[in-house]
Amino acid sequence: MNTISNEHFQNETIAFDGFSFIGCTFTNCVIIITTLDFNFEHCSFFESSLHVNPNLSIFSISHKLSQSTYDSDTTCVRNDYKYPQTVVELPAAITQL
Repeated sequence: MNTISNEHFQNETIAFDGFSFIGCTFTNCVIIITTLDFNFEHCSFFESSLHVNPNLSIFSISHKLSQSTYDSDTTCVRNDYKYPQTVVELPAAITQL
């Protein structure tokens, strides 16, 4: 797994699969998660959208997401990249700045 540390991504679409992000910031990004083969720790998300494969365990995804910080404009969507999308509420414990 490739590790990316302390980078700031802005206005990008990023596939998390196969990468480990540590201390990164994502601003206005689209995050694509299709497998559980990723890691991120101490990251911050601002005005971003996380698109999660609906076949993945919500428990596993929630655990991985709980390791980071989100603003109120960041959303998590479980979809198959088709509309309509099902929005998943981020846990209150990680929506604080």
